[in-house]
Amino acid sequence: MKSIIFLLILLICPCLIFGQKKFEVSFSFPDSTATKKLSFFYYDCQLRDFISVPASYHHHKAIISHSYNTVYAQIYVEYGSADLRPGMTIFTTEKPAKVTFSEPINEADPFKNYTLVNAQDPKQEFLAEKEYIKEAQNTYRQIYDSIAPNWKSEDSLDFKKIKEAKMAIDRKRLEYITSHSKSYSSFYLFEKYTIRALPPDLLLQQFTTTFPATFRNSEEGTSIKKYLLNRAIIEEQKKAISFTANDINNNKVIFEEIYNKKHVLLVFWGTWCPPCIAEIPLLRKIRQQYSKEQLEIISVAVGSAPEKVRQFIKEQQMDWMNIVDNDKINQLYQINAYPEVFLIERKGNIIYKYSDYPDPNLGNLQQILAARADTH
Repeated sequence: MKSIIFLLILLICPCLIFGQKKFEVSFSFPDSTATKKLSFFYYDCQLRDFISVPASYHHHKAIISHSYNTVYAQIYVEYGSADLRPGMTIFTTEKPAKVTFSEPINEADPFKNYTLVNAQDPKQEFLAEKEYIKEAQNTYRQIYDSIAPNWKSEDSLDFKKIKEAKMAIDRKRLEYITSHSKSYSSFYLFEKYTIRALPPDLLLQQFTTTFPATFRNSEEGTSIKKYLLNRAIIEEQKKAISFTANDINNNKVIFEEIYNKKHVLLVFWGTWCPPCIAEIPLLRKIRQQYSKEQLEIISVAVGSAPEKVRQFIKEQQMDWMNIVDNDKINQLYQINAYPEVFLIERKGNIIYKYSDYPDPNLGNLQQILAARADTH
């Protein structure tokens, strides 16, 4: 009986057996004063972000440890306290790793002289990738510099030229990744840079055919695939993805139940974002034009303290549904810049996305609303 239960655990909950990997890295310096200026981070593939990890200090040494869910633990280290914060990346495993600096840290070039034990340094591969995409980046800069000084936000043709030139960088990067597919550095670059811009169907194909099974079938690989599948739903199928959350007043919000009954304006913003704040009067105007039976507005505040959001709701008269996000909803909707606005019609069809094209003063959105919300 015990063996059957154990087998069921293996089949149903593999993450319990395989997901609890832990790294430990020690950083040694000839001068202990340098350690206090260092900041340490590790990458969490579920949160899709680098997370700060505290260090313990012993004489001339800083030690960090934490569980991780990527193929290799991705460790990022920053030095300094000003705006300019040089950094270094290393990859390691569950074997205790060491980074030893042979000289006191030079503030101008802090990560110069060091040796590694049980860790990989991807610096040279990153430099090779930068060299490979250099020409595409120069072309983008030339196009941007020729357009930007006189560009008007309503000029969608110029916007398209800039966007296509930027996409060309990612296509070139994908070429490099494909030709170095067995390297974890390429897998890292694929996730960090490429998956946000190029068409998700292309990226899913490349993901399936390019990388070895050890990468694809990992928790990290599963997270990447899920991200791309969600992108395909939003960008290609133009469908909303439902979520369940509590609003600022602790009322339960089931998104699908709302967009099945009426149009929904889904707005991602932050109290720290000046363009988001500047957009609030436009949203208030839209709220006044349409009844709640025609249109629901749901603002999702990201990276904002609930008390700060409450203050803005009161001051800005945000008379609509407000949610303070813990990064789950914005990740679901692939939000990379703020503000972002979706218009979702009944049955979950996305008929407008702000970042798809320039829309000063939400003029295009208001035209679509006038045509759709009044007649549905």
